[in-house]
Amino acid sequence: MKRFFKPARIAWSAPGLTHGLAHGPVFKRLLISGQPGVDEAGAVPAELEAQIGLAFDNLLKVVEAGQMAAEDLVRIVAYVAAPRAYAVFDRVRALKLGALTPVATYVEATGFSDSRWRVLIEGEAVRDDGS
Repeated sequence: MKRFFKPARIAWSAPGLTHGLAHGPVFKRLLISGQPGVDEAGAVPAELEAQIGLAFDNLLKVVEAGQMAAEDLVRIVAYVAAPRAYAVFDRVRALKLGALTPVATYVEATGFSDSRWRVLIEGEAVRDDGS
């Protein structure tokens, strides 16, 4: 069983796209579309660190809407349109995820569909139901 969804507490949603895909009888696997650093009102802060924080907040909102928890995150991929910004990304990741260590990929990108965006973070969450 598949369920595509767009959480109500996230402002951005491009036409024809979805924020997440949950599948399995109790949503054992959740795929999360790239989440930009945009707040609930649709505002995009100019500062990279603030955008990274919002992108993580949005990612975690999709995890919650998919009936999972941050501890279920197994993979994140960050696309950052700022050169040599890994230290900033890693600092914010540690604040938002704490001791959680999903596998991760960090990519320096040249830009996104909205020129104000400087980061997109996508992910995957898996819940072991014991079967």
